[in-house]
Amino acid sequence: MSKPLAAAALNLFASNDLVPSNAYIVIDDPLTINVTRPRMISLRNKWKAVEDYWEATYYTLSRFCPKCVGRNFLDDIQYNVKGDFLKIRDENLLLQNLEKFTVTELQSNPFHTFIGTTLVKLLGSRITDSAFITNKITQQISAALDVLKSLQEQYTVTGRAVTRGELLDLVENVVVRIDDQDPTILRADVTARAKSGKTANYSQFLQL
Repeated sequence: MSKPLAAAALNLFASNDLVPSNAYIVIDDPLTINVTRPRMISLRNKWKAVEDYWEATYYTLSRFCPKCVGRNFLDDIQYNVKGDFLKIRDENLLLQNLEKFTVTELQSNPFHTFIGTTLVKLLGSRITDSAFITNKITQQISAALDVLKSLQEQYTVTGRAVTRGELLDLVENVVVRIDDQDPTILRADVTARAKSGKTANYSQFLQL
């Protein structure tokens, strides 16, 4: 763990059970010698259970966070109790793909240059014609999601294992609005239906 970290800001769990705060202390890592010395949890007594898995939740400053390393956002891999990857499935995966295909800059991925939009190029531009800019954003998002649907259809043909909740059936609506209080902020609301019949709603904000 990175400092600053205090025991008061820490919750320690052993196999989902909260460990009493008097069972451990937080100390500087004795094996590290530098200005920003990491901190570590030290149990006061030897833990008897050998099959427990451990989790800790704590607060720290973003610049000390070992996961986001100061970026203030996480794109983390998670595991279950067996050590297997936790995978997003069904409508949650569809929702993730809606976001991915919308916010990815077109041609930024050298292996999939056809995925994404050019919305990022609108940053810093002036809105002189609100109808034109909203229509342009609507068209770009719609085109990007058409690509998503086409790719998914190719996946099913090749026999890739997908669920009906993951497959895009129809983009029901794409609505782009300019914020009433700040005309440089636009909001795009996407309503899509999965093959399962369930609806996925996704919103994306863009500040010009």
